[in-house]
Formats: sequence, C-alpha cells, structure tokens
Amino acid sequence: MSTSRTLRITVSTLTRQRPAMLAALIESWGKMAVPVDCEITCLVVENDSEPKSVGVIEAAKPLPNGMGLAYVLETEPGIPFGRNRAAKEAIAAGSDLLAFVDDDEIVAEDWLVKLIAAYRQSEALLIGGPLRVKQTPRKLSFIDALMDKCIARRYLRKETRAARRADLTGTPGVTIVTNNWLAETSVFEKHGIWFDEKMRFTGGTDSKLCAEVKAAGLPTAWAADAAVYEEIPLERLAVSYQFKRGRDQSSTNYTRKLEGQPSAKYNVLVSVPIKIVIICGLVIALPFTGGRTLLDVVRTSGWVAGRFDALLGRRSDLYKTVTGD
Repeated sequence: MSTSRTLRITVSTLTRQRPAMLAALIESWGKMAVPVDCEITCLVVENDSEPKSVGVIEAAKPLPNGMGLAYVLETEPGIPFGRNRAAKEAIAAGSDLLAFVDDDEIVAEDWLVKLIAAYRQSEALLIGGPLRVKQTPRKLSFIDALMDKCIARRYLRKETRAARRADLTGTPGVTIVTNNWLAETSVFEKHGIWFDEKMRFTGGTDSKLCAEVKAAGLPTAWAADAAVYEEIPLERLAVSYQFKRGRDQSSTNYTRKLEGQPSAKYNVLVSVPIKIVIICGLVIALPFTGGRTLLDVVRTSGWVAGRFDALLGRRSDLYKTVTGD
C-alpha cells in the first residue's frame, strides 16, 4: 500500500544444489542500491536434506552494501514448502514485504529501488516485474544457440505483452510469478493465501497464488522497469527439456482448471485441433524464419501433450530434477 514510512523487507531465494548460480545471485544482491527508508535482509532458503550452501553464504558475508544475509534449511522437499518457509521467516522477522527471485538469476543494481518505488506509488499487495535473458559468451552447438536466441525472444515478447497490459493500477491478463515478485506479508498472515503444498513438485504454485490474490480482490501491480536476468543453463536449451516444460506447465494449469470446472475437459475438442494446426504452420515456417519458430513448435507440442496428461490424471514432477550449477 502506498506509504512513506520505513519498510522492513526480506529479499529471498529458494535454492537446491546450485552453488555457482547462488553465489552469482548473492553477489548481485551485494551490488544492489538500497532503497531509502528501508531495512533489508537477504534470505537464502535451502530446500535439501542437509545444509550444502552454508559455505557459499559465509563466503559472501558481509554484503558490500550493508544488507543482512541470512540462511535457513527447509528439509521438507518441494518448492511450495521452501517458499512458505521464506514467508514464515519474513513474518517472524517483522517484515512488511517479502520479495522473491530465483537462484539462477541476478538482479539489476536498481531492481529493488524500482520495485519499492512501484510499491510506494501503488495500492498493490502483490507486484511483479520482467525477466530477461543474461547473454554471456559461451560455446554452444547450432541447436543450442538457436534455442538460446528463441528463449530470449520469448522472454522479450512476454515482457512487451506484460508492459502493454499491466501497470501500477492492475495486471489484467498477466501472471505474477516468483522469478521477480514482491508482496506484503499480509497476503499470508492476514488474508491466509499461501503457496499450495499439495503441488510439491509440479510447479505453478506461484501462478495459483497470483490467481487466488486476484480472486480475493486484492490489488496487484506491474513494475516494468524492475528487471532481473537469467542465464539459461545448457540443460534447459535441450529440445527435450523445453518440450517437458511446456507439457508440465500445460498439465498443471489445466489440472487446476479442471478441479474448479470439470466441464472444461471438453475444451480439448476445440483447443487441441487448433493447436495442431498452429504446430503445422510453425513447422512449415521453420526454414523461412531461420529457425525462429523452433521453440514455439516444441512448446506448443508440449502444451498439447500436457492437456492429455491432465485428462489422464498425470502430475508433473519436472522440479524433482535440478538443472544448472
């Protein structure tokens, strides 16, 4: 909510077996500009059976910008357990706000300044911002390089679409996810909206939480200039990974829809044939676009497979496997 008072903020990430990426994120936290009238603690929640990242945390202390750096171990496996643990820690610390970024990202130096400015200028309890691809020199195969460029274009399209649809007054048609996320702790403490722990490995709990925040009539906003950056791990450039990601996101979203409206199962009679026609068009376009439609072919094919997985009651377990280092 718009305010000029001093804010207590927890900036958190959830990590599991990615020490190099975590170290890069923490380094970017240490370079962040600190918003005025803010008390900030950065929190790493490790979701593993034993503490494996403590050395990374200790090596990064103290952060150059003076912000605190804390660590907790959450041994219950699954992304929603780690995210809810971060929320509980933020509430226990008396934080007004909780921010999330992923451990495979780095934040822009002005990221938090821009995010807090958006919070102060809006009435929102939940705010999102754009994710961009961090381009770094590395040797890639032809297909991997093509996929890397396709993913960067996909991110840019999503950012452009979000900036067109959403602003500080609302986010119609835009889902706020935890790769760049800020919320009042009152969302959890007062309104009782938490990440769904039944969706242990499926992903999509942040999308569901966003939908529940909107359904409750709570205001949301979009900070178009508060950017974070992701270097795409080599494993995620594989065609098989992108297919599985598209499949599992489709399955998770459709499963949630079917739970609320069982008659939605008949949608596939229309949507799937349309998607198949689109796939055919994208395949035909491949040589004429220099391969720029490759990712769309793969992800749309995954979307179709995900619809059938949902109808058959299959649940995604994409996030059981860690990618990146």
